[in-house]
Amino acid sequence: MKIGKKIRQVAPWLLPMQRFTAGHSFNVPERNILAGYLFYMILGFLLLLLPWCQKTDVSVIDNLFTAVSAMSTTGLATVDIPGSYTMLGQCLILFLIQAGGIGYMTLSSYIILRATHSAGYTRPIINTAISRPEGMHLNDLVNNIIHFTIIFEAMGFLSLYMAFLHAGTPLPAWNAIFLSISSFCTAGISPFSDSLCSFESNVWVNSTIAILSYAGALGFIVITDIIYKLRRPGYSLTFTSKVILSVTAVMTVLGTLALMACPAMAEGPHKEGLVSNAFFQTMSAMTTVGFNNVDLSLLKVGPILVFSLIMFIGASPSGTGGGVKCTSVTAVYSFIVSQLGFRRTTTFMGRPIPSYRIESALTSIIVYGTLIFVGCVILSYTEPFQLSQLLFEATSAIGTVGLSTGITSELSGAGKVVIIVLMYIGRVGVITFGTALIGRLRAPSPTTPPSDLVA
Repeated sequence: MKIGKKIRQVAPWLLPMQRFTAGHSFNVPERNILAGYLFYMILGFLLLLLPWCQKTDVSVIDNLFTAVSAMSTTGLATVDIPGSYTMLGQCLILFLIQAGGIGYMTLSSYIILRATHSAGYTRPIINTAISRPEGMHLNDLVNNIIHFTIIFEAMGFLSLYMAFLHAGTPLPAWNAIFLSISSFCTAGISPFSDSLCSFESNVWVNSTIAILSYAGALGFIVITDIIYKLRRPGYSLTFTSKVILSVTAVMTVLGTLALMACPAMAEGPHKEGLVSNAFFQTMSAMTTVGFNNVDLSLLKVGPILVFSLIMFIGASPSGTGGGVKCTSVTAVYSFIVSQLGFRRTTTFMGRPIPSYRIESALTSIIVYGTLIFVGCVILSYTEPFQLSQLLFEATSAIGTVGLSTGITSELSGAGKVVIIVLMYIGRVGVITFGTALIGRLRAPSPTTPPSDLVA
């Protein structure tokens, strides 16, 4: 009881925005989210500037880029992470990845929930930060996010540790814990200078990374749903989970086939492991984890455009991945089909999709597309690279993916600033970003029929 009372007293100071407002309530949850991520990005940046965190002299803009990339769980890097930062610096980067992956608000809410048995004043912010279908309790979801994160990352650590021990990799324990957290949080930052190219043929390592990435990207809605299914007789998976699993399977197959058809893969140095490499890179783009075990600079325009589309769609709601989310694309696809068929209602898999879900999905896709276009236009003025490479880079940044054709470290100062802004917006979400600046989105009408599709 004393602990719970103490938490209630100090809880307002757990949110950075409320520090900025002297502890008073800030009535727009989106602005709390916006300010919170900005606060921790700046804090991480300032700490990375300390000489104890750097092996070499890293520029100010590169330190800022690294902090934003880690907190946004993007994984793009302008410097060699293990070659530029000390163990202390890498620990700080890993902390930013973990905080960004599960969400700083989720962690704060979990602490408050355990102490007071209620999400309390954080509930509106969590409801804004975490989309969930009807019938799924917020308290259960917050608890499950933390518990599943610990379980998956611990299992990933054990698997990778044994793999690295078997392969004779230096610092197996450290590399295992770093990769496990980075994979589950779909951050894509590697403790190895070549990402995962050294493990191109290591099935054990690649399989572990893929499982962790899929678990993080599928989202805690799906994981919670599966647990409900196992524990409660007669429980049926929510519509959201069914959509996520279906779209994920289709995107994986189509992306793998598209990359297998790429001449650089089918005829180049990676042709021996064509299927496994094509699958891994598709998984990496779709889950937005951003690891690469092949040289992406070999890709031609066609595969680059395909991968840009996959990164644009991204992962699933309430997961650690980015992108516009597969459920948003599903809602818009269903809406287009219904309009072309002159139907009064929009349905998918036989289930109606309410108008407010479609409006949210359309807004997200249009704003994402607009920001990518604006980013490409600015980059085309500041950088000497091909438009396909700039499109790939901008999409990877706002989708918090982290894949690159190799131009990230060669960007100018202005180009790095553009990518930093896109990574930040991608992490907080375009809807949240826009609402925080403009005002609240109108809540759905009380008469609107409930839906378990999260868009």
